[in-house]
Amino acid sequence: MSTPKPRARAPAASAAQGPAEGQLGLFCTAFHRRWSERRSDRLARMSDTVLVTGAAGFIGHHVVRLLRAEGRQVRALIRPGEDTRNLDELAAADPAAGAGIERVIGDILDRPALARHMAGCSVVYHLAAVYRTWVPDPKVIYDVNVTGAANVLATAAALGVRRVVHTSSIAAIGLDPAGQPAGEDTAFNLWAHAFDYVRSKYLAHQVALAFAPVLDVVLVCPGMPLGPGDIGPTPTGKTLVDTLNGKIRVSFEGGLTLVDVEDVARGHLLAEAHGRRGEAYLLTGHNLTIFEMIGELRKVVGMRHGMLRVPAGLAAMFGGLLESWAENVSRREPMITPGAVAYASQRLFYDNRKAREELGFTVRPLAETLRRAVQWFIDHGHVRATAAPAIAGADPGAAA
Repeated sequence: MSTPKPRARAPAASAAQGPAEGQLGLFCTAFHRRWSERRSDRLARMSDTVLVTGAAGFIGHHVVRLLRAEGRQVRALIRPGEDTRNLDELAAADPAAGAGIERVIGDILDRPALARHMAGCSVVYHLAAVYRTWVPDPKVIYDVNVTGAANVLATAAALGVRRVVHTSSIAAIGLDPAGQPAGEDTAFNLWAHAFDYVRSKYLAHQVALAFAPVLDVVLVCPGMPLGPGDIGPTPTGKTLVDTLNGKIRVSFEGGLTLVDVEDVARGHLLAEAHGRRGEAYLLTGHNLTIFEMIGELRKVVGMRHGMLRVPAGLAAMFGGLLESWAENVSRREPMITPGAVAYASQRLFYDNRKAREELGFTVRPLAETLRRAVQWFIDHGHVRATAAPAIAGADPGAAA
């Protein structure tokens, strides 16, 4: 009886790579190749079109205008029923610019529709937000400002968008405990001294930063913008309007950081071009106290009526009465609220050095910004010409 020959052994797996590891390596290589091919296909299908959310808004339409000035195609995402006068006026003033703007109606809370609108875009500017000091249901602010931001960022990551410029806010940045102008890395410490918009922008800021490992996102944090096109007007613009028209006759200790809206818009484009992934940049301008701001209004625009200085606590009590009326009777945004007073009574001073040094960001003189803003409000019926005698009929672009 013959002895069976021993079966040939398979080569022993090396210590460095066993059979399972070898198969996993082949799988990973194949997956990476397929992923790279699909990503290349997506990029090849992308055009130079830029999606701008909040495109009809105050800052947004200025961003659209600057993008069109560079010859770029813009897809303007507009909320259903949104006021589009800014885009209408842009198209009327420059038909060639208007021809390069594709308007699409959509909601950033609708993920499938958002993906359709973003498809094929290489860059996204996310500006859509609810900027209000009070709304009947605060959930709306958090839905749009936080969940909406997450939707935009997640969709951009899924579609392989090259870069997202996320519009954050100074509201997302804390204040320096020593009273110095705050920087981008100053820890947020305003939760107890603010209102829902401020809190929502802080949360959205953190969401955007969390996406940086998987998405090329740059954050910009505008100060309080003033200038042409504030059709709302925004809370910043409305405070200016109400002060000039004499509806607001009191002032209190506090500080502001004011910046021209067109400088903010230009800062967005600079962030796309030069910003570092996962970094935030303060697009702020002039730091001044509320009392100094009143002095500028008297000097630059000729405001004449008196302003009574009161403790911030008294202003907050009055704001509480107005807020109670809004909640129980009018259901309309009150002139001031306790939260808005608590926020504004702090020295909201910020340092834009990082944006200046890394982006090349610059700001124009405050007097020029005030003239441009007030002239626009006069021209559009928000401010009486007699309330700003130094502006009425003057050239809003004249030097300070």
